[in-house]
Formats: sequence, C-alpha cells, structure tokens
Amino acid sequence: MPRCKKRFCRRLDGEKIFMPIGCQKIDLEEVHIELDEFEAIRLCDFDGKSQIESSEIMNVSRATIQRLLKSGRSKMVDGLLNSKVLMIKSEHENSKIKIRGENIMNAELRIAFPTNDGQNVEEHFGHCKKFAMYTVKENKIISKEYLDAPKHEPGVLPRFLGAQGATAIITGGMGQMAVRLFKEQNVEVILGATGSIEDNLNEYLNNDLESTGSACNHTHDDESCSH
Repeated sequence: MPRCKKRFCRRLDGEKIFMPIGCQKIDLEEVHIELDEFEAIRLCDFDGKSQIESSEIMNVSRATIQRLLKSGRSKMVDGLLNSKVLMIKSEHENSKIKIRGENIMNAELRIAFPTNDGQNVEEHFGHCKKFAMYTVKENKIISKEYLDAPKHEPGVLPRFLGAQGATAIITGGMGQMAVRLFKEQNVEVILGATGSIEDNLNEYLNNDLESTGSACNHTHDDESCSH
C-alpha cells in the first residue's frame, strides 16, 4: 500500500470565524488560515513548544515549521490590520495533512473495524455482522470489545458507531453517504483495508496506514459498496 509522509494536525471543534465588530461578513474580504499553519502557530505561540519540538510533533522539518509560522502569522496580521474576515477550517483538503486527535494529540481513540470472524477486516462495510472496537490511549490498547451490528439500513451504522464514541473506522469500502455521515461526526474514515485487524491497527497507530480506497459513486440501499 502506498506511503507518503504526512504532517500531523489537531482537528478543531468547528470552523473558526473572526470579523470586525459591526461589519457584515458578505462585505469583507476573507483570509483563510490553513490547518497546518494554525497548528504550527498553536504549538509554538500558545503551547510554548520550540520549533524543533513542534517539527517532531507535526512530523515535518524545522524549515517547514518556519515557513508555516511565517505564512500563518502574516495572514493573521493582514486580517487584523486590514479589517478582513479570518477563517480557520476544522477540516482540510490538503492531502499532506493527517488529523491526529481532536484538541489533544494524545486523546483517547476509539477505533472500529467491521468484521465477520473477529480476526479479519470485512472488506464490505455494510455486510459485517459485528464491529471490533479498540480503545487506545498514548498508542497503548486499553480495551477491546465486539459490538453486534444493528440492522443495516441507510445511515444506521454511522450513527451507531458515532454513539459508541468511534474516532476512526477502518474498512475495505463503503458508500459515499456513509463516508459523509462519518465525517459529519468527526470520525476518520480509512478505506482499502484488508486482512488482519491487528496488523491494520498496528499500522494505523504507527501512522503507516493511509486510506487507499475511494467511496463508491453509485446509489445503494445501504452503506456498503462491492466495487
């Protein structure tokens, strides 16, 4: 499976928008601060980390940290001085960014795997009989449990796993609707997984497991995709 170096960022709890008092957003120019720019600023200027420490946390070079700080700070000053709308998105479109936790890098993770035999990843998400759910903190497995899958109807499985506190779902394939519903709940979706659950879990915790599949474009009666 393909590998590429990712820069780690924490997801925000929602889109952040700041604008001058008494102004309407529609009348103002917007300045967009990227998630990796904000993460570098937060680590160095708010958390008090050095550039070297920040580069290790984000999995980038010190030169990249310096570039992100320069561009992010410049955008902030531009927005404040020139009365522009400052926007920081909680999600990202940059393929080089990997979300790692919410507001704390070492937050507790709840990682779900669809399975039929308890050992291997069920490649078709909507066909599974149960879910193997791992609770992980600081890269250590705290607990493992098996959850019986509810009746497979549109939207049911994402809501079910969201209610169980899932932070990630690792599977072979699923439909676009399911991907969208998971992302609305801030659940990371990894597609293209096959084979042993434990092997996939270890790769994920080592930041070596990347989504290699794509959501199906066709319409299905449930969230599964056999393509």
